[in-house]
Amino acid sequence: MPAEPELSAEERDQQARLNAALMACGIIGLLCYLPFDYWMVPDRWPALWAGRLAVVGLLMACLIWQHRRPARSERALLVGALGAEVYFSWGASQVTDAFAFFFWNQSVAVAMFVLLPVVAVWRLRCMLAHNLVMLVAYTACFALWSPFDPVELLRLGGVFLLIGWLISPLLCYVRYDGFHRAAALSQALRRRNAELTEANEALAARQLELTHLANFDAMTGLANRRWGMTFLREALDACHLKRWPLSVLLVDIDRLKQINDTHGHACGDRLICHVAGTIAEQLGPDELGCRMGGDEFLLILPDTDEPEAMERARRLEAALAATPWEAAAVEEASVSVGVASYRPWLEGAADLDELIQRADSAMYVHKRHARERYRSERDAGSA
Repeated sequence: MPAEPELSAEERDQQARLNAALMACGIIGLLCYLPFDYWMVPDRWPALWAGRLAVVGLLMACLIWQHRRPARSERALLVGALGAEVYFSWGASQVTDAFAFFFWNQSVAVAMFVLLPVVAVWRLRCMLAHNLVMLVAYTACFALWSPFDPVELLRLGGVFLLIGWLISPLLCYVRYDGFHRAAALSQALRRRNAELTEANEALAARQLELTHLANFDAMTGLANRRWGMTFLREALDACHLKRWPLSVLLVDIDRLKQINDTHGHACGDRLICHVAGTIAEQLGPDELGCRMGGDEFLLILPDTDEPEAMERARRLEAALAATPWEAAAVEEASVSVGVASYRPWLEGAADLDELIQRADSAMYVHKRHARERYRSERDAGSA
């Protein structure tokens, strides 16, 4: 016999439930046969009733003993079955009517050698111990008290007992082996499902990572140009349908080359990240900021008209001015912002490239003024 797989807690609970159900059915069956004792064995029915009720009490005690203790299930069933078979062996010796004796033996054969091994989930050694006790008890009780001889025993249902006694170990083995095979298959399926779940989670995480890499700038964490243009195109279409305004802010860092030359490219990269972080803080839930490349950023603001966009640009400049990014270059850090707005009720279908070109032109006007102002301040300081 192959090694038995270790049962999981769930499978042990299932085994216990099946055996408990069998014992409960045994209790009901014993009680249902009380009229049989009264009608078919009228001279011995009180003793048979006492025996049946004793077995019912034993089965109930076994049920209570194994309750919430799945590991006790097989032992509880074996104790209950041994008590039942001792009663059936003794009860058969008390029956004197041939028809009642035949019916008794047939019922015992079906219950103890067919239903028990087919429904119960227990080891082969339990069934063999059960059969050995049944053989000894039935033989001893028959020899001591039964009015029938061995030939009459075989003719009056004994052959059913013999056949059941011989085939019940095979039925028990098939049942128990099938249960364990199902348990092993269930465990394999659970392991496979866990592996597939883990693989799916890894694939999903990888997919998210790839999506993020494809749509976001690695250095700043903002959306990249590709995702920014996709978002802007979709936002323009939505605003065109809903007749909502849309504004964009094109942001360019002033004098980045001078900062790189003076303080190093690492310092310039930190400035780019600082500006990107400030932009991210200024965005609403339906807005997007993207890095267009180098030191240029684009803020996409759906449902925002030009005056509000201008105010947003001033707030962005104020936020950058209020949070110095590095003490050594505070005076050199500034940005130029170009604002462009789309008004669907005046312009009709949106032109993405034309909108960005307008923002770019406005940004360069701002940058030229900022450069002139910076030169004037520097000349004044030198004088």
